[in-house]
Amino acid sequence: MKAFVAGATGVLGKRAVRRLIGAGHKVTAVARGPDKAELLRSLGATPVEVDLFDPEAVKDAAAGHDVVFNLATHIPPLWKAAWRGAWAENDRIRTEVSRNLVDAALAAGTSRYVQESIAFMYPDRGDEWIEEDVPVDVAPYASSTLDAEANARRFTEHGGVGVVLRFGGFYAPDSPQTVDMVRAARNHVATTVGSADGYFPMIQLDDAAAAVVAALDAPAGIYNVVDEPTTRREQADALAAAVGVNRLLMPPAAMAKVGGKAVAMLARSQRVSNRSFKEATGWQPAYPTVREGWPAVVEAIGEEGSTLRGPLARLGLAGLAFVALELGVWATVAPRSFYNSFPGGGRHWVAVDGPYNEHLMRDFGGLNLALALVTIVALVVGTRMLVATAAGAWLVWSVPHIAYHAANLGVYGTSDQVANMFTLALAVVIPVLLLWAAYNTSRASSSRWRALSP
Repeated sequence: MKAFVAGATGVLGKRAVRRLIGAGHKVTAVARGPDKAELLRSLGATPVEVDLFDPEAVKDAAAGHDVVFNLATHIPPLWKAAWRGAWAENDRIRTEVSRNLVDAALAAGTSRYVQESIAFMYPDRGDEWIEEDVPVDVAPYASSTLDAEANARRFTEHGGVGVVLRFGGFYAPDSPQTVDMVRAARNHVATTVGSADGYFPMIQLDDAAAAVVAALDAPAGIYNVVDEPTTRREQADALAAAVGVNRLLMPPAAMAKVGGKAVAMLARSQRVSNRSFKEATGWQPAYPTVREGWPAVVEAIGEEGSTLRGPLARLGLAGLAFVALELGVWATVAPRSFYNSFPGGGRHWVAVDGPYNEHLMRDFGGLNLALALVTIVALVVGTRMLVATAAGAWLVWSVPHIAYHAANLGVYGTSDQVANMFTLALAVVIPVLLLWAAYNTSRASSSRWRALSP
């Protein structure tokens, strides 16, 4: 069978291409640039460079193929995912590219069209099983997924076999999001949202690629491609065991409300069933749950998922974060109290150095809250880059701060002078030690999947 694959160089696409070729199919795969074309050649595919947003170019490229696979996506990184605009490119791919590929497949007389989709669009159903006939409840950032599914349905309505694969959350050693999850887990933190007792659909990427090939035997329709359901706590425990820690700290379920509809959709309990796809194709996941999948993925990641190790480094970050949070909340919420009473114990380090200014107090509080945020992220993720960034931010703040106080100690008594310089010196020494620790941690293996190595 001659297959045309869009999205062939993504984490799912390259696996699917390899399996399609292994099953004896001839694959034409879309590549953007010579490096990706060479990757596809190494897998045994014939690369073609085509603008998927150009309808006529897509028709020319897809002509003569028996099946068209649309595995193209553009998922933003975790740190940008909360911004609606970060999904603009993915929306265009879901709507325009799916339309162009279906039009091209219909024009070429292609018999089958396979569309990638997502399984976490379903409503919160608690412990109830979710089959494909349950109506979806989609957040705005994922609404374009329904456009892609509609184009697959249009292909079926015009006489072809349109298959939609609703995948669970991907995890694999070459997925940047997975590497971030492993790093956080090594610092005892789970990067998840929602109730610990709620279900979230997952699928290991090798099993997802096997499902893409199995879709060649599926009747037209929508199918859930997920592993056996596990709760978020069970998933966190499996990841903890894989990275060798006792247990992961899970964010409170109420935090999901802060992130709006995009986060709320990911916080639902979705006990999604894969029964229909198994029965239709005979597909069986090699990793039935994350209990089997996470150990294999963590082992494959190796040092790529390493973090800043050592209890002293983590203690330093935790101490700085605590101080910044205390100062930030105090000065922001109660600026007059901070002015009159800091650092406590009857001392008045701020009040003796100038008149009260609410604006400056609140600015000081906001600065420390910002420092706390950067420091907490560095503590949770623990990469060299983030630890160095947090330490650098502290030095940019604390070096001029201690220099000012060193030149203006006359307003304090002797004991306050000593205490003042000692505490301010810690805000310099600890970041310097963190920089040293960050750049003396064994370097993670280089990765062609990441722009920056930790």
